[in-house]
Amino acid sequence: MTARMAEETHLFEEDFSPIEVKVHQILREQILSGELEAGTRLIERDLADKLHISRTPVREALRKLDAEGLIQIIPRKGGVVLEISNEEIIDMFRILECLESLAVRQAAERITPESRKILESVDETTVESMIHAICQVSRNKRLEEMIKGLADVLHATARVGREQPGRATQATAEHREILAAVKQGDGERAAELVHQHINRSVEAYQQQLKKR
Repeated sequence: MTARMAEETHLFEEDFSPIEVKVHQILREQILSGELEAGTRLIERDLADKLHISRTPVREALRKLDAEGLIQIIPRKGGVVLEISNEEIIDMFRILECLESLAVRQAAERITPESRKILESVDETTVESMIHAICQVSRNKRLEEMIKGLADVLHATARVGREQPGRATQATAEHREILAAVKQGDGERAAELVHQHINRSVEAYQQQLKKR
């Protein structure tokens, strides 16, 4: 258990979301940041004692992390933080491509003069802002949750790709093109641009791995 988790227990008093949601968020952030490394054991009883809560919300949080593929629950041993392979990362990129393609198609189909203003206020350098805006326009909150969950994992596990010189600037330009296509109501063009964007992200990730 990290010191940071102990420090964050005061948030339980300020945040009115369910306790298991708070525990899940804390553990998820620590796994994705690398603070909880692959192989780290997450023992239900110990976590509950550290957080001064019952074991039930901890159990639910661990189950959700297991469903997300971030840990593996081993009977009588608790959860173990998993190491995500390069093959799994590539698979996640492809799943993200499918989800984002659906999002931009729906947004292009459902865009209105009012919702177009949402896209015009997007910060193209921020992936979270872009995802939120497109899914707002598509009126598909469940899709936004799925995309954001996967994008968060990739942001952490494939961060090496963003180290490629010029990739950040290129990605911002790609975001701008995707948004322009959605604003024009051209879902097929937007989906094709998503495909190109993901391909370049995968390529940047693989190239940077070779340099290590």
